[in-house]
Amino acid sequence: MRVELKTIDSDRPFGYHCCMKNKDKNKLQMILHAVLSLTSTNDLVNLSISKIAAAAGISKSTVYVYFKDKEELLSKTYMYVKDLMDEGIAEVEAKHPDLDERIGAFIRHFVQRYQRYPKEAKFMEAVQTNPSVVSEEAHQYAETTAAPIYRAFEEIVGNPEFVQAPAYVYATFFSLPMKMAEINGTMTDSELDSIICMVLNAMKRR
Repeated sequence: MRVELKTIDSDRPFGYHCCMKNKDKNKLQMILHAVLSLTSTNDLVNLSISKIAAAAGISKSTVYVYFKDKEELLSKTYMYVKDLMDEGIAEVEAKHPDLDERIGAFIRHFVQRYQRYPKEAKFMEAVQTNPSVVSEEAHQYAETTAAPIYRAFEEIVGNPEFVQAPAYVYATFFSLPMKMAEINGTMTDSELDSIICMVLNAMKRR
């Protein structure tokens, strides 16, 4: 059975960031599924091309047709996942000029993404835990896609209503609802609303 590729804005399947000429999209999809599945049980540092090929049901040499090495494979996967997770956050930013509302909307967006794409979320977190496994190009790309989030953190740091702390501290608070969504699997709207209120209260001056 033919497996369709997930797309971003209708034209960004896995492989979008690779040279696609004369390459089999179905094999790329098999490689993607293998990487995401193995991430749940393997440290990315110890993940090998051999393990990925075996999980994908293809030869090791076939993987090298698409990617020159493990770093490129993980980097391109990371760029794809960041596209998937960050899709739409620029629109969220534009729709919510009020900072509190924007923070809540960002949290809702990412909770929904974590619930919809749990394997991709797990992979993204694995890369963020082991940043050296992907290229500098991939990290720069990730910063570009997440620019609306960074702008919100800058605004928080400069807002006297919020506790004065480095941006990474706010990022930690911001990530808590996503971790809860990952652990619990599902979260009702009322539960999410309560969690957003708790996050905002924790970040603000009393």
